[in-house]
Amino acid sequence: MIRRRFLAAAAASALALISAAPALAVEGGPAGDDLEWLEPAEGERALAWAREQTAAARATLSAEPGYGGVLEELKSALTASSPVTDIALLGPRAVRLKRDPDFPKGRLQVAERRPDGALGEWKTVLDVAAFAAQEGRPYTLNWGYGSTCLPPENRFCLLGFSDGGGDELMLREFDLETGRFVQDGFAAPAGRVQSAWIDADTVLIAHASGDDPRTAAGWAATARLWRRGQALAEAPVIFTAPSGDATFQFTRVGSAPRVLMTRVIDYSTFEVFAVDGAGTVTKLPLPRSLKPFGPLGGTDRHMVFQLSEPAEIGGRRVAAESLVAYDFDPATPEAARLQLVYEPAAGQVVSSYGGFRATRSRVFFPVQSNLAVTVMAARHGPAGWNVAPFESADAGVDLSVTSADAAGEDVVLRRAGFLQPTALDLASGDRRVRLEAAREVFNASAFQVDIRTARSRDGTMVDYYLVRPRAASANTPTLITGYGAFGLTLPPAYLGRSFGGEALKLWFDRGGALAVAAVRGGGEKGQDWHRAALRERRQTSYDDFIAVSEDLVSSGFTRPDRLGVFGTSNGGLLSAVVAVQRPDLYGAAVSDAPLADMLRYDRIAMGAAWKDEYGDPADSTIHAALSAYSPVHNVRADGRYPPVLISVSTTDNRVGPAHARKLAWRLSQAGGQVFLIEDEQGGHGVSDPLARPDLMALRMEFLISRLMRP
Repeated sequence: MIRRRFLAAAAASALALISAAPALAVEGGPAGDDLEWLEPAEGERALAWAREQTAAARATLSAEPGYGGVLEELKSALTASSPVTDIALLGPRAVRLKRDPDFPKGRLQVAERRPDGALGEWKTVLDVAAFAAQEGRPYTLNWGYGSTCLPPENRFCLLGFSDGGGDELMLREFDLETGRFVQDGFAAPAGRVQSAWIDADTVLIAHASGDDPRTAAGWAATARLWRRGQALAEAPVIFTAPSGDATFQFTRVGSAPRVLMTRVIDYSTFEVFAVDGAGTVTKLPLPRSLKPFGPLGGTDRHMVFQLSEPAEIGGRRVAAESLVAYDFDPATPEAARLQLVYEPAAGQVVSSYGGFRATRSRVFFPVQSNLAVTVMAARHGPAGWNVAPFESADAGVDLSVTSADAAGEDVVLRRAGFLQPTALDLASGDRRVRLEAAREVFNASAFQVDIRTARSRDGTMVDYYLVRPRAASANTPTLITGYGAFGLTLPPAYLGRSFGGEALKLWFDRGGALAVAAVRGGGEKGQDWHRAALRERRQTSYDDFIAVSEDLVSSGFTRPDRLGVFGTSNGGLLSAVVAVQRPDLYGAAVSDAPLADMLRYDRIAMGAAWKDEYGDPADSTIHAALSAYSPVHNVRADGRYPPVLISVSTTDNRVGPAHARKLAWRLSQAGGQVFLIEDEQGGHGVSDPLARPDLMALRMEFLISRLMRP
């Protein structure tokens, strides 16, 4: 009775707030700025509306008969899964941020490395939740992004803490050996920040604070040389980027006191500079057309990049997608500084987004051919670069080097598949030592992975993975996802975060299937595959996804009322677009942390950084293309849309909660069944089963009840 009264009150309150808001026209093409009031993340009116919507959504979904059991199943799965944590080799020690159900914020742990390279006992040096409680702030530690340690000993680290899960970080210097913050060490308040050590007493930093100029996306446009004991505001500015740039990127590799400073002009155009301890800035003679994000990895002597356009290297024309190195050795003639490392053969793809690591003398990178990955190792010698296979995996299994010892030659290999639990191995010479492996938490033997193709609207063949029960019959409940932007791919992963993490176990346990579509806009087939869906060609990505969805239906594998679409970030945009364009094709849709208002995306959060990807709405040709697919502007009052769950965080300052709010508003005005869940913490990664099992259980209940139950 209490639950029903709460539900009724929440729904009535939300309806009253909608009625009091401005009247909307959802027909007749793109609306103007009638929903701007929903854009301020902490705006009083917008936040009040989001809270009312969230209360109503939570009340409705948690009252469904299956929710309690789903939540308990998810909690059990989280306890049983023992998720693998990536391990960083940092000189004489290894470090990891270990998260589990008891410590969802994680514990920073250190293990000393033995003479044979193996790891000693893990010791906790920082309990993140305890630190957050001590500070009285909902801090999370950004260990993989935003934290940096000083080589070669890697004892002292600048740790980046997010307040509420957003992208703005507070920096504090930490001693891994003592497990304490360094007294009077480097410290900076929360802000959009890039930083890297030059030497023990010098940090290169770009920190968006005060009146300093910023880029269009809100990142600092100035780079400062910050000395120990110096106030950040007093650190001299050594470089100022044009305000139209997207951001900076700082990369410190090897033992030389040198940082590579990259101007990320527009995610396809870059300029790279070397900065030394004196603050001297030297522009490197590299091509500007590089694949994101500029420097990939390097040894003491070389830094490696990937071309996005053909270029003249070493006296000859080399193809786009090739890997090139810049040689810092002063004995190398200037004309020979740029060197070809690897030129992919026909049918090979080298992804610039992951798996690039470097030891003292070797660079490792993944090469994919026919969906099978081989990790290659490149070493420079008197005759130039020698490249040889290092480790291989079968199609459908992702393989990468996740860490490399910059002071030695050991690396950590990560291997995972849709049906193969993640495992980490230390590769030391010819030895392979198992460091960690996840437990199997669902019956993988009852499933198989198919690689299928579908014909898109323009005739292009689009690959997709289908993870299905071996005993599947017709009309199998199926979830489909994809990404399709920035050249990113969604590699196979065991209960990977992109697929819902451990929550996906609940779907598999009930006989459900998962499809992952390699649509254009992603990097599955190289830069041309990415560019095929850039800017005004974005609809190509959605045509590909719809074609895969139609193939699943026309083949008899599933039917529309049992097919659910989901995605996160740009994938959230994708799921929203196809649900609006083809509501007849899906029985339910989940749009997580999405873009949705594509006519104002460049004015929301850091959207201005993505004009190279989506185009400038001020351009008439781009405006017309965006108007044609922008979900917020294509919801029709007479449309019959599948049930839609939209999840986001108030503290998401990367995409921003405005998109999710506007999408929920439009769909609710059209009379659709729409649920908005806006968590007030969590940032862009709000859908985290460990941190928010209740939210992920609500999502799974939403999908299971609408796609599986009669």
